[in-house]
Amino acid sequence: MSAYKIISPWYIVGFTDGEGCFAILISKHKTKKIGRDANLCFEIELRADDKPILELIQKRLNCGRIVGLNYDRYGWKPHVKFVVRKQNDILYKVIPFFKQFPLIGKKGKDFELFCKAADLFRAKKHLTEDGINQLLEIREFMNNRRPMFG
Repeated sequence: MSAYKIISPWYIVGFTDGEGCFAILISKHKTKKIGRDANLCFEIELRADDKPILELIQKRLNCGRIVGLNYDRYGWKPHVKFVVRKQNDILYKVIPFFKQFPLIGKKGKDFELFCKAADLFRAKKHLTEDGINQLLEIREFMNNRRPMFG
């Protein structure tokens, strides 16, 4: 039996509820017609000594990469981050996984908004000024930006 079959999908859900992040990334881009570029991103960051957990999650989701992070300047121990940025992996692996195994914490609200953003990507609206503005609007309510009692 391979290792990825051992990790429970609900374990991944719990880890994501606690340490995961669904993000809409928008940056300036010199060669894009509208001057901006948008991407969806899913990530989980842990201390480097927990890297085997991220490797199991990576195998289970069958996508993404693990990158090392150096926080020496803060006096922190090294960290690692599991990152999924390929849009096809987001659309056809990450989103279906969390639809099948729903998040139960406040991260579930971020995921719902992330899915709305993904719909704009599917419709290629992220390539338009109006679509970028819609993504910015969705992003306003994600992660720490959401009102505490809203």
